[in-house]
Amino acid sequence: MQATGTPKVIVNVSKGNLQRQVPVLDSTAGIIGTAKTSSLIGKIQTVYSYDDAVEKGYTETAEPYLHRHIKEFYDELGGNQELWVQGVEDTMTMEQMVTATNANGLKKMLTLSQGRVNIVFVSRNPADSYTPGTGFLDSDVEKAVTKSKPLCEYQQSINRPVRLLIEGRVANLSANPLYKPVDGENTFAGVILGGSQKDNSASGGLALARACKYGAHVKLGNGQNGVLSITQAYIGNRVLEEFTPTELDNFSDAGYILLHRRDGAAGYFFGIDKMSGKDDFHILVHGRLIDKAQRLAAATTTPFLETSVRMEANGNIHATDAKYIEDLIKSQIRSNMEEQISGVDVIVPVEQDIINTSKLSVQVKIQPLGYLSWIVVNLGLTKTI
Repeated sequence: MQATGTPKVIVNVSKGNLQRQVPVLDSTAGIIGTAKTSSLIGKIQTVYSYDDAVEKGYTETAEPYLHRHIKEFYDELGGNQELWVQGVEDTMTMEQMVTATNANGLKKMLTLSQGRVNIVFVSRNPADSYTPGTGFLDSDVEKAVTKSKPLCEYQQSINRPVRLLIEGRVANLSANPLYKPVDGENTFAGVILGGSQKDNSASGGLALARACKYGAHVKLGNGQNGVLSITQAYIGNRVLEEFTPTELDNFSDAGYILLHRRDGAAGYFFGIDKMSGKDDFHILVHGRLIDKAQRLAAATTTPFLETSVRMEANGNIHATDAKYIEDLIKSQIRSNMEEQISGVDVIVPVEQDIINTSKLSVQVKIQPLGYLSWIVVNLGLTKTI
């Protein structure tokens, strides 16, 4: 049921559930961002609750930046769950964090977690002397979107896919034209615009929590899940309510994942979960679904490595063996994703030269659900009913 209560009521409910263990459905989250304490710079820790994070050094006093994102994650989650945190020095840019060759960047967390972390908020709180450029966003954001693609492609190639949410740090609200993530050609990454603080930052912890709290098929802005836990939102240093609907539409069309209000609801929602590009995975939910299907397909077919299949006299794979593999993969995906997708088809072409290549190709097709981003109501008066 769509929430209609005030933001305060929603927050109270959330606080009442803080000690509840929230099961991991399809995502384990990570945050990489600027740390201030020397002992936490370069360190990767797994925390399991807000209190655990504070005990491990991410206090509001010592680590105000990371503390804010961690707290927003757990407040929105409404309970306890595993969260990976990596602190880096304030001189490390987001571009450097996501560079595939940077052994001290995000690659370190992804390697250490052995693929467990599959959605990450990439963020930064640079020194006061840092110059973000003259564009709408910190120039580091666009660079991070571009630079993260090789790292994400590598993770996908080793069956440890990951999706990134990059902090859309505002540099100049009046700059025009603004950077358009939709032209970024990297749908592994999306840019979060807007947050709970009046400091040009973005509340990525909220997005992570929405992804982790619900299944891979649920969009960040699903109206049935109620409003977000924050009570005030900003884009840059301006209150969200100061932006016209047209301005917010333009941000969405440009490819940002942004905060907004909806008619009849007292609170904030995420808009369309757009990623940086226009291919099949232009929305986060499609990427998360295909990532889950990849993990399932890999886990199901791994036991077949170095085994054998029967061959027909013409060199084709025996139809019965091909059908067995098809049915097994299809069964695993259906049992784990039946309510998350519209359908699945698995094909093992029998015309493959297994004898000479020792390589089996399998085609897996996932039909996603349909999502309602726009609803058109044709309304008018009538003489008769």
